[in-house]
Amino acid sequence: MPPRVVPEGNKHLRLEFRLHTPHAVLVGKLVRAVSAIRAALALADLGYVAECAALLRTVSDFCTEVSAIAEALNRGGEPPCAVRDFVSQYFTPKARTSEEYAAAERTHYVSRNELMKAGSRMAEGTDVNGEDLRIVHNFLNMSYDAYVHGAYETTMELFDRATGVFAMRGHPDYAKREEFVEAVFLKLHEVVVAIELTAAVTAHADVFSAARDARHAMDASEPWKRSEDLA
Repeated sequence: MPPRVVPEGNKHLRLEFRLHTPHAVLVGKLVRAVSAIRAALALADLGYVAECAALLRTVSDFCTEVSAIAEALNRGGEPPCAVRDFVSQYFTPKARTSEEYAAAERTHYVSRNELMKAGSRMAEGTDVNGEDLRIVHNFLNMSYDAYVHGAYETTMELFDRATGVFAMRGHPDYAKREEFVEAVFLKLHEVVVAIELTAAVTAHADVFSAARDARHAMDASEPWKRSEDLA
């Protein structure tokens, strides 16, 4: 930081990180995660519950990506191939025109399942079952995928029986809004953990301490304890 300015042709400029490193990817993904979680909360407050959930699905991916990179950096040595490829693909310039896109070779992007293996590695030596963690993670992602793809049940969730119309200007049911505010809170836990992991591998002691304290406070909160009871 600050980003450098790179000319593109005669008219356009773009900003990019000065160093194309795994640490830079962590920062970039956290910027998106924090921005998205704030937007999701605003949408939940306004009653746009399906749109809130669609954003939470992207937040989940950002946190998975951060965890995979941070785990590799913390472990040291040569990062897994999936992490190396993911970092490289993050900085690969995208096609700027449809002609460039048509001429380019198709890229096989690193899958989320490959990156999620970091969670199982971090669970080694703990009381957490890595396979159970993977299953729960995929189940939650599947649930949020339904909102991203406009699944049938997510449309019917917006029907207001009191008025007989679909709620396309915000869900009028206060309880439904509160349900999604709580979903944002639970997803925020993932963001805080991602910040904590990033601060640990980048040696930002103040940020690490603040994130750890926030996570502990969230762990002791009523919404989080209720979610554990349901699990």
